[in-house]
Amino acid sequence: MTDAKNLIRLPPTTTMTAEQALQSALVDAEANHLTDVLICGYSGKGVLYVRSSRLTCAEAMFLATKAARWAESGGNLD
Repeated sequence: MTDAKNLIRLPPTTTMTAEQALQSALVDAEANHLTDVLICGYSGKGVLYVRSSRLTCAEAMFLATKAARWAESGGNLD
């Protein structure tokens, strides 16, 4: 049996499925690394899907803007 302390979690990749990305975020949430979340996705028919935790529309817009800037910078968190 492997000791969980010796396991290394790899960062998310561009090949993750929606389920894998959500499971990865759930692990972070359960470890108290997240206080709030904004989930955006598309259904198979191209319908926008949005869920958030305790966020006002203004707070969701702030997070979405930060995410857009992160994507524009090639994934830099600075």
